[in-house]
Amino acid sequence: MQFCRALLDLAELADELGRTGDAESFRADARAMTDAIEEHCWDGAWYARAFDDEGAPIGVAAEKRHRINMNPQTWCVIGDTAPPERAERALRSMDELLATELGIALLAPPYDGGDERVGGTSTYPPGAKENGGIFCHANAWAVVAAAKHGWGDRAYDYYRRILPLLRADSDRYLVEPYVYCQNICGPTHPQFGMGRNAWLTGTAAWTYVAATQWLLGIRPTFRGLRIAPVLPSGWTGFTARRLFRGVVHEIAVERAGAGAAVSLVVDGEPVEGDVVPLPRDRDRVSVRATLGS
Repeated sequence: MQFCRALLDLAELADELGRTGDAESFRADARAMTDAIEEHCWDGAWYARAFDDEGAPIGVAAEKRHRINMNPQTWCVIGDTAPPERAERALRSMDELLATELGIALLAPPYDGGDERVGGTSTYPPGAKENGGIFCHANAWAVVAAAKHGWGDRAYDYYRRILPLLRADSDRYLVEPYVYCQNICGPTHPQFGMGRNAWLTGTAAWTYVAATQWLLGIRPTFRGLRIAPVLPSGWTGFTARRLFRGVVHEIAVERAGAGAAVSLVVDGEPVEGDVVPLPRDRDRVSVRATLGS
């Protein structure tokens, strides 16, 4: 699924460079991989995580341990591999079977003793690190996937569940309130909620991307800034300042109704679509976006 995301991003870049043959090749490879995923990895309510050396799936309902894994359920959306109905079901399975009040566990049920099929993951205690812990890095992907799927309330909820500043139980969390940790002990661990490996994580960077590019929806493109917020229902709007390619974008977003349709006005002039064109002759632009209009 990550492979497909990379191929689709490369295809977009090739389009921009006028390399149509490369773009077509990348998209063909992405389609072939997507077809394989849909044929072999869908387990009826979620996607398998991997295959062992004998070709048997891991992370499927028939397993005693590791019946479901978080990552394929988010990346089927991020990678644009799942049809809408399967994406919806996979995300709901993740939420129903893996989500806790302190974040989403990576897998369940965890291994209880080593398993030669999977190696290192199974060597951790149940609920620790990759063996059913709440991996904060991967939780940022859940925010992205939920927002990309249009679940504004759910995406914002996932974002807040791992936010260090919201943890009022410092004696349990044992991590500074101003830094993300790599993982949090999961619900099957006796120290559920304890943070581990502070400072050693990609969580901060990925959560920044999730919050700014997917919740607020301010994403860079080759043609300009895309303004495509997916806001929680309780928000009426927001303001932001974004420096992009040497130009300061003063952005004001206002909710006018339900839905995610965006109307843009740039320096007082309506603009088609949701991308602010690259300014050619000034260093500051004013952007007003009306959401749900």
